[in-house]
Amino acid sequence: MATTVSAVAGVTGITLAERAAAAGRRLPIPDMLVPTERDGVTVFPLRLGYGTHELLPGVSSRTAGFNGSYLGPTVRVRNGQRVRMEVTNDLDEDVAVHWHGAHVPPEDDGGVHAAFPPGETWKPEFTIKQEAATLWYHPHTMGRTAAQIAMGLAGMLIVDDGSKASSSLPGDYGTDDIPVIMQSVAVGDDGDIRSEPLGRRDGDVSFPLVVNGATVDDEPLTFTATKGRVRLRLLNASLADVLTVARADGRPLEQVATESAFLDRPTRVDRVRLVAACRAEIVVDVAEEVALNVTVQTGLRRGGNGTHTFLRLLPGSTRRKLRALPSRLNNIHRFDVSGVKPRTIALSDRRGLLGINGVSGQTMEAMDHNMIVVREGDLEVWDIVNQAPGNHSFHVHDVPFQLVSINGRRPHGVELGWRDTIEIPHRARVRIALRFTDFASEKYTYMLHCHMAQHEDLGMMTSLMVKPR
Repeated sequence: MATTVSAVAGVTGITLAERAAAAGRRLPIPDMLVPTERDGVTVFPLRLGYGTHELLPGVSSRTAGFNGSYLGPTVRVRNGQRVRMEVTNDLDEDVAVHWHGAHVPPEDDGGVHAAFPPGETWKPEFTIKQEAATLWYHPHTMGRTAAQIAMGLAGMLIVDDGSKASSSLPGDYGTDDIPVIMQSVAVGDDGDIRSEPLGRRDGDVSFPLVVNGATVDDEPLTFTATKGRVRLRLLNASLADVLTVARADGRPLEQVATESAFLDRPTRVDRVRLVAACRAEIVVDVAEEVALNVTVQTGLRRGGNGTHTFLRLLPGSTRRKLRALPSRLNNIHRFDVSGVKPRTIALSDRRGLLGINGVSGQTMEAMDHNMIVVREGDLEVWDIVNQAPGNHSFHVHDVPFQLVSINGRRPHGVELGWRDTIEIPHRARVRIALRFTDFASEKYTYMLHCHMAQHEDLGMMTSLMVKPR
């Protein structure tokens, strides 16, 4: 379907779900936000507000979105660009908005410390300082992150750069460069969206799979690859459920990027496993129809489960001769971690009280008391140790990291890519390496936390301060 490009997504009053229905179950494409230029700064207006959206057939849910009733427009920026996000809160509660995966100063990061009240506009301004990547933006409000994301407050943030790799991959938004925002959502029969763990256990709760705002039922969504090749930017925007994407015919996928950057080369994988908040980019050649499945695995005691054929990629009417993908996309220089003493970050559960290193971060005071302090420029090695029941999704703000080992096993394949979010299996020890560059402050902080949103609301998070040398 054609992409509607407007300054404010949803200005026509047509929701993403209505677009999908009107187009015969075609994959709806979020609008790309058109910014304005003011004194050399590119300004992106985002307004949070309430609306309604159909997540179950024939049932309206009270939802929220950026510049519309559900989800938000795609924000596209480029490396080196000076930008300002003008975020207006039209909700009836405080909100913090985080640029997930963005390398920005701590005062602009949008963690829980940056919440602002209804009626106010937050205006973080910064220069983009990172290579091409698929990021996203979402609320990060103390105790309310899960509820606000579940209502629909999420959008994709794309960083472009001038690299040869970027120019060699599909990049025409809405035509061959496609955002795929996937959510496993908990909804009651009355349309009430459930975000709290106990509420998800009620007998009337269903767990629809929602893709770009459209609910996937027995009939998958479709997208026509008019250029013969598509680049899919996959995002798991679920609160806790794990999503695994694979081809229905069992053939391999071609993965070109992890959360924070291109891989060193296109890599064939059988499947792409995404824990909550993870992203990946794949490239698919569509000479004939290609069906994609997603398997949903609950991250909590109850949630979405099962396999759905969620997207059919259809060939265009004109056959195109496609060039081979480049053999090299990136040069990933591995950190030399020899001689670096690991720091332990324990994901803890003390009699039901979730925390980091035994401290539950349910207040600003507790988070700051338990603060992790690093020095600008230092190479850090962290052992993320899961001492809590179940698996967890671990996220670090500010800089990407490299996986060093999982229970002593060295990484391989796509595990060698740059990450900002990673799965920490039950009782596992996952070692990562990261270097904090460019930004430091004695006042403002970043965060690290479990990205199963209910878990961070329950205290599995803490502050991270990068001090100047």
